[in-house]
Amino acid sequence: LPTGKGEEEALAGTVLTLLCLQVGSGLEGEEVFRSLKPLLINVLTDSTASPGARQSCATALGMCCFIAAADLE
Repeated sequence: LPTGKGEEEALAGTVLTLLCLQVGSGLEGEEVFRSLKPLLINVLTDSTASPGARQSCATALGMCCFIAAADLE
């Protein structure tokens, strides 16, 4: 995610959601999800991140997991 704060992080989360939707399921989608997951979790658990950024990253994490995660857990 960008080094910026607030609105930039929120927009990045939205873009990542759209990327997961575009790539879809399969090996490519799973690879994208696997590479994005740690970044999204970092922002999501960062108490100094803006609520908008955290919400956007939570949405991106959920959508990407739903679309591309091969592991049922």
